[in-house]
Order: sequence, then C-alpha cells, then structure tokens
Amino acid sequence: MEKWLYLLRRFGEGVFIVFCIVTVNFFLIRFMPGDPVRHILGEDEYFNLMSMDPDKIEEVRADYGLDKSYPEQYLAYLNKTIHLDFGNSYRTKNTVLSTIVFRVKWTMWLAIPTILISGILGAVSGLYCGRNQGGKADGFFTTAGLVISTIPTNCLAILFLILFAFKGGWFPISGITKGGCVGLEKIFDIFRHMQLPLIIMILYRTASNHLLMRSTAIQVNEGEYISTAVSKGMTERRVRLCHMLKNTLCPYVTSLCMQFGNILTGAMMVEIVFSWKGMGTLIYDSVTTKDFPMLQGCFLFIGVCVVVFNFLADLICTMIDPRIKGGAGREV
Repeated sequence: MEKWLYLLRRFGEGVFIVFCIVTVNFFLIRFMPGDPVRHILGEDEYFNLMSMDPDKIEEVRADYGLDKSYPEQYLAYLNKTIHLDFGNSYRTKNTVLSTIVFRVKWTMWLAIPTILISGILGAVSGLYCGRNQGGKADGFFTTAGLVISTIPTNCLAILFLILFAFKGGWFPISGITKGGCVGLEKIFDIFRHMQLPLIIMILYRTASNHLLMRSTAIQVNEGEYISTAVSKGMTERRVRLCHMLKNTLCPYVTSLCMQFGNILTGAMMVEIVFSWKGMGTLIYDSVTTKDFPMLQGCFLFIGVCVVVFNFLADLICTMIDPRIKGGAGREV
C-alpha cells in the first residue's frame, strides 16, 4: 500500500511540474523585453508595419489574443494546451504539433538504439570495472570514458565527419537519405546515413553510463553482503549478477530513463553537424529564426518527456527494489 501511495505522490508531483512548465511557457514570450508582436513578426517586418500600416500590428495582436488581459490570455492558453493546439510556426506556417511529431520520429531513430546499446555496454563495462577496481580493464575503460566525456560533442562529430565520411568515404556526409528511394532501399539508405551520428552518440552515452555504473558498483562492492557472498563460496559471476547488479540497477535505470528526455536536445550538435532533421535541428532553426511558437512547443514537449520518464524510472525502481516506498526514495 505504501508503494502505491509513493507512486501516487510522485505522479501528483509530475502533474504539478508539467503545470509549472506550461505556466513558464506562457510568460516566456510575454516577459521578454519589447513588444511581443515584434518577436512574432520579426524586427524588420514589425518596424515596416509600424511606419506603413500600424493597424496590421493591432490585427496580429488581436489574432494572438495579446490585446486581452493576462488572466484572459492565460486561461485561453491553458485551454489550447489541453487541446494540443500550440499554434502555427512563424517560419513554415505548419502547425507546431505536426512539425514536432514529424521531427521527433527522426530523433527517435538515433535515440532508441543509442539508449539501448549504450545502456548495455555501460552496464557491463562499469559493473566489471567496479568489481575489479584498479585492474587493467578498469584503467583502460575508465580513462577512455573520461576522455570521451570531456571532448565537446560537436568537435568529435566534426572529427569523425572529416576522417570517416569526407576523407575515408565510408559514410554519407550529411542528411537522412539521398532521396529517390522507396521500400527496403529507403530503410537501408536511412540506416547508412544514421550510422556515423549513431556511433558518436553511442560513444558519448556509453562513456557516461560506464562512469555512473562503475562508481555505483564500487560503493556496492564495499558492502558487507558482498564479502559474505564471497565467503560462502559464490562464483564471481553470481556475485556480480545476483548481488551487485541488482543493487546498482536503481540509479542506473533512473539515469537511462532520464536520458530519453534529455537526448532530444542532447543530440542537437550531432544533428546540426550531420544535417539530421530531428528535434535538435528544429530547436536550433527555431532559435535562429525567432520562431517562438515552435520553441514553446518544443520546450513543453521536452519538459513533459523528462517528467514522464522520471515517473517511469520511479515505477521501474519500485519493481526492482521493494524497499522503495514512502520517503525512501531511490536509495538502495
């Protein structure tokens, strides 16, 4: 019973956080310096209309409800958000929701394999190195993880692009597909274009996952129950799988779930370098063109994803460790 009360409390906290995100989104454009209509139209068009057709500015203000009081605007914004109406993009004139749905699909092509592959590799290497701290494998993998984690993503992406795509010719230079492909040919072409950015993202995530699992495994390895298991004659494999892995899973699973939300923006630099039309490039293009409705939609979507996957992490952790209930949190 306490476990379900804990999950219910976490769900309520998540709903409150989403409400706060929606509220911040509402005030984001309205509290920016200057007239909000200027951010909507752009400075050049705004000042042209100011001198030639001021009535047009008032029409735009009325279309977006900016001529009403803040409470009226806020209630209207909440109503539209509940009905998933985020308006249209200033740049493309397409609806924000349809654009996000289309772009997030391509980010998922990179995100899902990255999380799954790097999650397994990081868990295996981190658990082994945590159990055998100071060994040759620990020295190699931990040093490699630290080096990869400190290199900026765009630098590694450009380096790989020059070496393996431009000079080596092993991978396509940019884009999602060369075009003109259908059926299985298109799927294989997309897979060929995604290989190099996927390799880079897997390297980064594996490095961070390895360091997290290693540090957690070192703490677990110092527990008395590990020494007791070894003294009873348990094999090394059983000690790692039955005792160490189970007690390191909660913080590790939490990190993996949070990566699903954070990877939507974390892949931005890689997507820009390889012209991969996902959420990262969408946010970048929206910032450079001051497409505020699209930015608001992207921020709201990412915030909701982080909250949802955080709650999913709580749910999974309660299944892994029955001690998590009430105020116990995720500590093992």
